Amino acid sequence: MTFLCFLVVGTLLVVLQTTLLMPTPVWAFSPDFYFIFVAYLASRFTPVLGLLLVYLLGLMLDVLVGTMLGMFSTLCFAGFACIRLFSSRMVRWDFLYSIPLISLTFFLLSALVYLVFDFLYVGQLVTWVWWEMLIRAALVAAFTYPLFRLLDKLYTYSKNMVYPWKRLRVRSDRPKRRQT
Repeated sequence: MTFLCFLVVGTLLVVLQTTLLMPTPVWAFSPDFYFIFVAYLASRFTPVLGLLLVYLLGLMLDVLVGTMLGMFSTLCFAGFACIRLFSSRMVRWDFLYSIPLISLTFFLLSALVYLVFDFLYVGQLVTWVWWEMLIRAALVAAFTYPLFRLLDKLYTYSKNMVYPWKRLRVRSDRPKRRQT
């Protein structure tokens, strides 16, 4: 049930990212909620379940807004791997340390993915503007804490949720019949 819950949340974040928060494809002030979601998956989920969710998220992003197929998937998988690597090596994974790590990872991986795809497909990408990417990295840093808190609440709710088929049935107050 946790998987389905986070699949729906990831889909909603992609829809929010691609429709409401991005009036034009090159708008600099759109927060990249998908990368924060990938960072949350890397820090809280098992590798197999997290990678499956990252794959589906990257696929949705590539289909909806990708100028080059595989660009967002590469960014999501690389972000998952980097944050998973750093979060496993840190003694204490705390929000104080995770916010700069997530925003710096987003900025560096965006630059690396842009360089690779610009080398492979010369002249087909929008030009890289440093100040716009710094603004987007700052927006990732600004929205990391609230989105992590929201996702933590959702994670605990989905873990503690009682499924309808596992609910206890209420007994009636009538006395039992004696069987002879």
